[in-house]
Amino acid sequence: MSFISRIQRVTSSTSFIPEIDGLRFFAIFTVVVFHLNTAFSRQLGLPDLGLEELGGKDNFFQPAWWIIRLDLGVKVFFSISGFVLALPFLKQYLGLGPAINLRSYYLRRLTRLEPPFVLSLLFFMMVHHFVMEAEWGSLLPSLGAGLLYAHVLFFGEPSPINPVTWSLETEAQFYLLVPLLFTFFFAIRKAIWRIVALVMFSALAIWFKAYTFYNGLGHVGSTVLAFGTHFLTGILVAYLYLTRPALFKERFYWHDLTGVVALIGLFVFYKPQAFWLNNVLFNTCTFTLMFSAFRGRIFNRFFTWSPIYLIGGMCYSIYLLHYAFFHLWVKIGQYLVTGWGYKTDLIIQMLAGIPVVVLVSAVFFVIVEKPCMDKDWPKRLIFRLRGIKKAI
Repeated sequence: MSFISRIQRVTSSTSFIPEIDGLRFFAIFTVVVFHLNTAFSRQLGLPDLGLEELGGKDNFFQPAWWIIRLDLGVKVFFSISGFVLALPFLKQYLGLGPAINLRSYYLRRLTRLEPPFVLSLLFFMMVHHFVMEAEWGSLLPSLGAGLLYAHVLFFGEPSPINPVTWSLETEAQFYLLVPLLFTFFFAIRKAIWRIVALVMFSALAIWFKAYTFYNGLGHVGSTVLAFGTHFLTGILVAYLYLTRPALFKERFYWHDLTGVVALIGLFVFYKPQAFWLNNVLFNTCTFTLMFSAFRGRIFNRFFTWSPIYLIGGMCYSIYLLHYAFFHLWVKIGQYLVTGWGYKTDLIIQMLAGIPVVVLVSAVFFVIVEKPCMDKDWPKRLIFRLRGIKKAI
């Protein structure tokens, strides 16, 4: 078995879209850099995430202005999920594929995503208790709520065991609602009324995001409705991907230009997220970036380059592990401080820390996550256990 085949993601269908895993690379890379800066600045005791040491955050030409926006990758992830989850349902309703068995759909989500999630959450809980000396009594409620993908709903804040799981809770809500969403949408017979329904839902999501933000409603501020426009963006790309396949096959340099503009636009329009125009323009840029990943000559080469899409294919493992790993890494990385300024030291942390977290995540991916990509792994496990039982 080749090295690439060992670390390449397994799809549940016969179709593999490298551009999507390439976009996952972009999303996870931005989040990883954002959280590395968070961990490193806190380890050094710097206020405001070290943004002043990076040169301020007031304008486009200051590094900190970019750094504080790198968590935008999470919202790009939401659009990617919209694309991926929409494909089988769109194929069903457009007559391009078989009907979805909902039992198999939900079981697949469970067997594919739960084992890595649960194992990582339990491991980090052990770390909090045995290494950081946190009390079991303070951890158990967070563990229970986290296992139910409801920590933010229950407590109004991310889980202290692994804070990044807040977005996975949002994703889980989307997984649950996707069948209902498409059933409702395609129950509307006339195309014009579907468009009206889509616009109304988008407007509701934009309003809800702003309302929860300005009124401090943290418990529901991270629900799928608050981020609904991001998921809808991915669904729209998926619809065009299936109904206008020719649009995604030809490559043009001018789409590279639109891709660059979209990349810059993501950062420009990301904050404040609650502002309705920013919401619309940010998602317009996400749509354009996703489209450019297929249509741009240079962009397509980059996003379909094997090192890029292979790392992107491991994004779930990287996402689960990177935040906690960096808080451990910077305790070692503080010895790499040069005294030449925070910018230089942060770059050194990136050059040293990011490859290590990718390597650690790759091991986790091969041992834990990739086996769960085989949809028949529960059956194989049951047969194996039965064989052991008979042998005993």
